[in-house]
Amino acid sequence: MHLQCPRCRHPLHLHQASKGRYCDNKHHFDPAPEGYLDLIPGKKNPKDSDSRALMRAKRHFLEQGHMQPLVDAMAGLLTPLGERELIHLDCGEGYYCRALAERLPGWGFAGVDLAKNAVFAASKAQPEASFVIADPARAPIMPGTAQLLLVNDLRVKTEQLHEWLAPGGYLLHLQPGPRHQWQLRVSLNPVSMEHPLSWPALAGFDQLAQQRCQFSLTLDQKLRGFVLETSRLGWRADAEQRHRFIQQGPEQLEQDLLLSLWQKPR
Repeated sequence: MHLQCPRCRHPLHLHQASKGRYCDNKHHFDPAPEGYLDLIPGKKNPKDSDSRALMRAKRHFLEQGHMQPLVDAMAGLLTPLGERELIHLDCGEGYYCRALAERLPGWGFAGVDLAKNAVFAASKAQPEASFVIADPARAPIMPGTAQLLLVNDLRVKTEQLHEWLAPGGYLLHLQPGPRHQWQLRVSLNPVSMEHPLSWPALAGFDQLAQQRCQFSLTLDQKLRGFVLETSRLGWRADAEQRHRFIQQGPEQLEQDLLLSLWQKPR
């Protein structure tokens, strides 16, 4: 991952001895013992990190393979592109980088996230990858250098994604489909209506492929509680709705995700 200095936007160079980064204006950034770089100068906002309990729950959920159908779909779209470096914006604790590394041998992986504890966990679990603490919407990526960006429903301007990518570089875009977590939606709002299927339109990119990935999760009370904690829908639930969903909620939860692959013109 080619990085730029968060203070002056000049290119960051690798310091061979320390494995840190520095720019021509003598701004230095040393790596943490786990290998990640912190490119947000100053104190962190505690709101940018997940609680330890939520981190453990996410890790347990993902490592059990509940999202394997999505990993398989992404790998199927990416394999024909040949070996390259994938940068996951908003990478969390790095599960998708690790899961895709198993399916895409020879590839390089990197991730950007605001949460220090998530980046810590990602780097510790995958030391051969490159992880950076930074705002994914303003990632310190040198313009015109990224080979492939993975963006999961992140509010990043299309122009910014276009700027980061090298000519001929790829963008894998992931967003929820109209049936995503449908049983949770109707549990919280029984009059919910299904929205029409709508694929993104990204100006300045050539669309190469699109794929709708649909599968279901089998839920117990523990997983229903996890879904409430991690879903944007669940964040809006009141105490009564949360209790009812956990105790008497559905046994199946639909996952509906839209994958689209784009290329920046050469």
